Amino acid sequence: METEDRLIEAVKLYDVKQFDKALPLIKKMAKKNDPKANYYLGMMALNGLSMKKDYDLAFESFNKSALELEPSGLYMMGLCYLNGWGVLKNDAKAFEYFQTAAERNYHEAKLKVAECYETGQGISKNEPKALKIYAELAKNEDAFSAYRIGMAYLEGKGVTKSAESAFTWLNKALSYGSIDAMNRFRYIGTKSKTDARSTQVMYTIGEELLNSDHPKDAMIYLEIAANEGNLLAYQLLVKAYDQGLGCLPDPKKAFDYCLKAAELGDAFSMFRLAEKYELGQGVDSSFVKAAKWYELSKNAGNADALTALNSLRGYSV
Repeated sequence: METEDRLIEAVKLYDVKQFDKALPLIKKMAKKNDPKANYYLGMMALNGLSMKKDYDLAFESFNKSALELEPSGLYMMGLCYLNGWGVLKNDAKAFEYFQTAAERNYHEAKLKVAECYETGQGISKNEPKALKIYAELAKNEDAFSAYRIGMAYLEGKGVTKSAESAFTWLNKALSYGSIDAMNRFRYIGTKSKTDARSTQVMYTIGEELLNSDHPKDAMIYLEIAANEGNLLAYQLLVKAYDQGLGCLPDPKKAFDYCLKAAELGDAFSMFRLAEKYELGQGVDSSFVKAAKWYELSKNAGNADALTALNSLRGYSV
């Protein structure tokens, strides 16, 4: 079988998740420095597919692929430097690889270059330049690019703030299939007709993301679920803002979400709110308000609240 045919067969096996069968073919071609094979070997090592996760092997394989100027290998080298996979984090090097892959018309790399300009990661911040790239990609109905343009108009970043333009672009993104746009509309209370997800589904997605390698992505799901009255979402948001999970620690936001959960009648949240009043976490300390919420928590069935209340008062009742 010719090398090209072996690669086609290996990729087919990889795509249908028959990794055990794909791996020997990929390894054999990677030894011959086939750039595509090295890319796939890197992906298997990175994600632990039919082998243990091995960031060093992933980096080595992506590097071999990138040296042949294979766009997918260049892009993955950028991600390695961005995330510190098998190499020390280096945002500037990450940008160089993304830019080189983008110059070879690799779509995901173009998005990353725009994102780097937008955030100033690895390159000087240049929001208008980011928007120019997004606008070019949006011509081909790229959902993420349309969403980022919509958010730029909504927040006034790189363009003059315009609610009308933001709505137009976010609607475009929604029509292109953007989940981000769907979430944004739902967050502001305008659930799109195509959004069939229940509040419980939004909470479950948020919970899973918070416990994943991408906790930041969880926040909007949890915030939507909380806005729609899901008590567990409020509790996770309190935890997130208390501990800085998926966000920067923010005692005030943690307090605000805790208050909303307590006002729903949850005994545990009442207890946590009382603690925050007692310790002055995100709010001015108030023993009177702490006592009130310990009392309410106790009456709602939290056995620990009586002990805390007695400790606060300095005597048993």
